Amino acid sequence: METRVAVYDDGAVDLEKLSLPPRGVGEIDVAMSTAAICGSDLHTVLGHRSTPDRTALGHEGIGEVLDLDNDVHDLRGERLAVGDRVVFALFSACGSCDRCSAGLAMKCRNLLKYGHESVTTAPHATGTLADVVRLLPGVAVLKVPAEVDDRHVVAAGCAVATAAAVVTAAGPPAAGTRALVYGAGAVGSYTAAMLASIGVDVAVSDPNPDRQAAVTALGLRLAADDAPAYDLVIEASGSPVAFTEAIDRIEIGGRIVAAGAVSPGHSTVTFDPATLVRQRLSLIGVHNYTAEEFRYGVDWLLAHGQRPEWSTVLSAPFPLDDVERAFAEIQRGRFLRVLVQPGSDA
Repeated sequence: METRVAVYDDGAVDLEKLSLPPRGVGEIDVAMSTAAICGSDLHTVLGHRSTPDRTALGHEGIGEVLDLDNDVHDLRGERLAVGDRVVFALFSACGSCDRCSAGLAMKCRNLLKYGHESVTTAPHATGTLADVVRLLPGVAVLKVPAEVDDRHVVAAGCAVATAAAVVTAAGPPAAGTRALVYGAGAVGSYTAAMLASIGVDVAVSDPNPDRQAAVTALGLRLAADDAPAYDLVIEASGSPVAFTEAIDRIEIGGRIVAAGAVSPGHSTVTFDPATLVRQRLSLIGVHNYTAEEFRYGVDWLLAHGQRPEWSTVLSAPFPLDDVERAFAEIQRGRFLRVLVQPGSDA
């Protein structure tokens, strides 16, 4: 089987044709219908992280099952069949190492991350910016109803599931909890919306006018500079300035959840640990998510994420043949996600 895949190599993004070997036992081939370019993909292309040669790009998307074994089920226990629409996690975990056993499957000792691997390494088709992606047996998969628009669930495998992990790390909110989210990118926006949906009084801070407009379009509230301290602060921007401000704006006994800084060496900060000690603060880092958090995120999308306003913060789809222009668009920062469709003629 042949597929086209967007590949990053030697400072450039190119579209390559791959001839895939036969599918292995337990693997699922998915024909991509819509994919999204994530900030992490941009970090790769901008050289902010170490990547292997010929990295297959993309780890968010939705597609239709093309080929699979008999009697395969998704996370809800629903049987999968050819033609089913599915979303999937961005990593494959072995399920048996010490980290998987400890609930840290996202840090599995045998981890494979989609959108981060070379096309030269099995299973080769590990990027969603492609015609076909090949899912290993350790990838969490969820069926999506036929009537749900691609655009409303395309970010399920990264931004939405990460937001669900952030909300989980924040813990059950007490009555009257006030939260501040730094960063109105996809993770920050979905996190704020999830918190609002469970009754948290949430505000969002972002200096980018386009992102501020997106916050307003989504019905969320922008933070005021003179607001009192917050019970919960989410750092989803990756900005070292925002991380420092988060410590300054947290209430005594409050909780800070950091999820934005994912490129080592690009967000170093200095702060006095006495602040954490004397104010009895909790500081939690979140990177990727569990299978249950992935399911939480998808279930939240199906219940809350199909409002028309969410479509306003996504770009019109670019054809896969024009993936370089799609990367130029995500770098401008006007949209939370830039969409790519193999069959698009936009």
